[in-house]
Amino acid sequence: MVVTAVAVVMTTPLTTGAAHAQQARTGSVMDHTMVPRGRVRLGVEAIYTSWDERFGWAPDGTTQLEELGSDLTDPTSLSLYPGMPTLRGAVRDLTGLPGYDPVLGSTDGRISQSVITADLGLHVGVFDWLTVGAVLPRARTRTTVDQYFAPDTVAGNLGLNPTITDGGAVDAFLGSTIAADANATQYAATVCAAGPSLACSDAQALAGRTTGFSSSIQGAYGATPFFPATGSTSGDALQAEAAALSTELQALGLGALPSLPLATDPVTTEGYASIPALRGGGIEASELETRRGLWGMGDLELSARVRVLDNLTPGWSPEETYLVDRQAAERAGPWLRYRVTASFLARLPTGLSKDPDVLLDIGRGDAQTDFEAGATAELRFGRLLGLVAGGRYGIQESTTLVRRVAPLDLVMPPLSTRRSVVYDPGFYLVVGAAPVVRITDGLSLHGEYRFFHKGRDQFELVTPDPEVDPTVLEINSGIKQHQAGAGLRYDTVSPWMAGAGGFPMEIHLRLLHTFEGSGGHAPKVTRVEAGARIFQRIWGPDR
Repeated sequence: MVVTAVAVVMTTPLTTGAAHAQQARTGSVMDHTMVPRGRVRLGVEAIYTSWDERFGWAPDGTTQLEELGSDLTDPTSLSLYPGMPTLRGAVRDLTGLPGYDPVLGSTDGRISQSVITADLGLHVGVFDWLTVGAVLPRARTRTTVDQYFAPDTVAGNLGLNPTITDGGAVDAFLGSTIAADANATQYAATVCAAGPSLACSDAQALAGRTTGFSSSIQGAYGATPFFPATGSTSGDALQAEAAALSTELQALGLGALPSLPLATDPVTTEGYASIPALRGGGIEASELETRRGLWGMGDLELSARVRVLDNLTPGWSPEETYLVDRQAAERAGPWLRYRVTASFLARLPTGLSKDPDVLLDIGRGDAQTDFEAGATAELRFGRLLGLVAGGRYGIQESTTLVRRVAPLDLVMPPLSTRRSVVYDPGFYLVVGAAPVVRITDGLSLHGEYRFFHKGRDQFELVTPDPEVDPTVLEINSGIKQHQAGAGLRYDTVSPWMAGAGGFPMEIHLRLLHTFEGSGGHAPKVTRVEAGARIFQRIWGPDR
């Protein structure tokens, strides 16, 4: 389930997705308040969270700030496609060109992500010492992608893979190589049945070349959305090798190979963003484009808060008695006052997990349940100064999801990496402190520091596959964030309980910014939130 400390948003290869959700949902220590007995509190909070940078790892192992767009930036574009080494090796093996390197062009990318959340809360004061309630979040995500591809018009030797532009021709060619491999192998077995001979050696050599050619050419076509272009040195060499092999096979009556399909369509600036979505390209996901999600439900929270110690609420005691003159009790109270509460929360899997076929998707949940416990302490020093501090610790249950099993910084994982995995998210810990200056009885200004730590996730394949290593999803999945900010709060609940007139309400405006982080994929988040809560009597005393 997505738990947010900031918070961060859920991620994505930029991963941060899950972390984000976790942060956003944990809330500020300033908001961990009780509801008077017999009252219902209705609240709405709007939260805007955005980020375009993360705290990554420098080559020397230290933390460095990285733009999210660095995952889409490469002067050669080759690192964006994990199958490029396979294509390079296959072409070198097939053509005998040891110095062959694919040349495509340069890619420069900019990425920013944001989440808008509207939290609708309902809490009831069952007793003066117990508040229970629920928060239903509604969220909308947005990923902005600005990408520019500049094709190398001088040395470029790749075009769109013919598996995209002429899949039938590629299928026919590969089918003929498979048939030729079988025919050559059978021919060698027949010739060699009489014992070793020169003819046997020649037949075995041909069978070996045919097998190697069939295997390598299949790897080349399936490696990336690109292939050697018509007229390029590598393309001409591939066709020459295929023609030579075809001639040998035909001379022995083993059939012939059709013409080897090369790339005929260039990779253009205008069409580059659509390559991941092209059928037959090996990625088969969404286009690399700006995408704004629809409003949808996040992870529903059910919570209980218990008052443990309190000499701050006027006249309150565990026996639920009140002084008649609450304002007098407030003035006569000790210089140091305190309130300590404990909280318990369950976060249900009602949100939508990120889509493995939507590149850079954030998601509104992780389809699993969280359990959380925490405590908050509020201190007041006289009438003007105060301090609120608290912490929460959460554990997250495992679930089964569909993911593309690839490193988090790989934006366009191949379709072949798509697997069902058992996702066991790490724990999370949130600690916060907020010094408070009271301007009036109801109005206060506060600073805030928040620390968020999420443990490393664990993944297992539902169906084991020696070719796929799920632990690549675990790398950089644990993060730490340090955030600081300030806020303005208008709270008339305490004055109202002390006998003041008016209507009990809570209104706040807050800004938080991540100034430090670690873990490789910890987003540098800015968070703005505004909220209001009103109270309505259901039963019990007027105050």
